[in-house]
Amino acid sequence: MAGIGSGGQASKIAALLESDLTHNGKVRNYSRCPYESQRGDDMTLIRMGCAILLALGLALILAPTSATAAESGEIVALRGGTLERLERGVWREIVVHAAVRTGDRLRTGKGAVAVIAFPVLGRFVMGPGAEIELGREPKDFTTQVDRGALWLRTTPSAGSRAALSSPYAIAGVRGTAFSMLYSADGKTVCACTCSGSVEVQTPDGAKVQVARGQYVAIDAGASAPVAAQSSLDLLEQRGTVFDFCQSCHVAGGKGKLRPDWR
Repeated sequence: MAGIGSGGQASKIAALLESDLTHNGKVRNYSRCPYESQRGDDMTLIRMGCAILLALGLALILAPTSATAAESGEIVALRGGTLERLERGVWREIVVHAAVRTGDRLRTGKGAVAVIAFPVLGRFVMGPGAEIELGREPKDFTTQVDRGALWLRTTPSAGSRAALSSPYAIAGVRGTAFSMLYSADGKTVCACTCSGSVEVQTPDGAKVQVARGQYVAIDAGASAPVAAQSSLDLLEQRGTVFDFCQSCHVAGGKGKLRPDWR
């Protein structure tokens, strides 16, 4: 129903009603005697006009707006443990197909991986032991990552952006797939790009571009490095901060995705 209140569709509806309510360029006289010959036709047209107006009113009330679509998502997969949402100060477990909304604070269990899909904003994969707060503004969708790992694939609409934020750095995109991962001690955060390009900025204003297949690691309080480096060697290993990536990638598979990845 986008644009129903303005533009071509509203003009067509107005023209239809005007055509129905006039005859040979003159407004039909609906106050004429009910026993005159055209009463039946005129009453039919009135009913048609009322039906159209009623349908439009119901559509405006019931149809979701684009903002609502952008703000509503769903848990589409969950394996290896639990996913919880903070509701009025209490963590409550949620399950597959549960609805989520922008601004929700979520956390995964120690071994859990959760996949969250938004029809407009994109798809998130939360790693084990992660805690995040989803962004609130669809046009500038910045999700806070407090611990663990989070992967995001998004293609924002024109004029929009998406980002993952931590106390150590913020990684912003305009259409790509990438991860933000904390080290086990929480003192280092990494940004790794799967496709597209990511700009990583530290609190001191330093910036670095991270292209596909590259990553940067930033220690607490440190500035952004001069350049990103290849992530392929780390993807081939176990026991690194990139173990989360092996939820989707085959270990030692040179970036190949696992067959059970969704």
